[in-house]
Amino acid sequence: MTLYHPTELVKSQDVIIRVGAITGTSRPIITQSGATFTVSGAPTLYTLQAATTASMAFNDGNTEFYVLGGGGFTDSVVVTAGATASVTTYFQKDVDGTVFVPNSFDEAFQVIATARYDKNAEVYFEVNKQLGASGNTYFYDRVAYVGRVMNLNESYPADNLVEVTFDVMSRGRIGIHQNAQETGSIIPSAPN
Repeated sequence: MTLYHPTELVKSQDVIIRVGAITGTSRPIITQSGATFTVSGAPTLYTLQAATTASMAFNDGNTEFYVLGGGGFTDSVVVTAGATASVTTYFQKDVDGTVFVPNSFDEAFQVIATARYDKNAEVYFEVNKQLGASGNTYFYDRVAYVGRVMNLNESYPADNLVEVTFDVMSRGRIGIHQNAQETGSIIPSAPN
């Protein structure tokens, strides 16, 4: 039996979701090399601050085949890979400005809300799990991809906050970096 120390467990409060709007027809290019990746052309990223729950699923597509003389047993090879993140958050207004103007949503929420009317909009989506720090260098397990916001639902419970749920389904390459480094913590101390 293995015993784990409580400080070895990653807490959900140390998971940061960042999103960025993709403009035009050019997607950021994610280049994967082993457990590291680089992103060229990444948009400005904003922290999704009102997220209450999130989950990530990696979906592999297999093709089965039979080998002649293989005793009738099947084998398979992974031919496609994708990721889907499901997020529950709250509908947020921007708190940076002093006067409310139309479309003055929180910056991260604005990126997601665009999917309500622009069915071709894609987002750059990033999930960071903070692993620790050494001085002013912070280390994260990072998953990033370009995706499409789908299945966006709004809920209006009486006498409560407006809740929004959505999925971000990957398009193109998924980047997974097991030891991403940032100077300073990306955990926000103030709104976007």
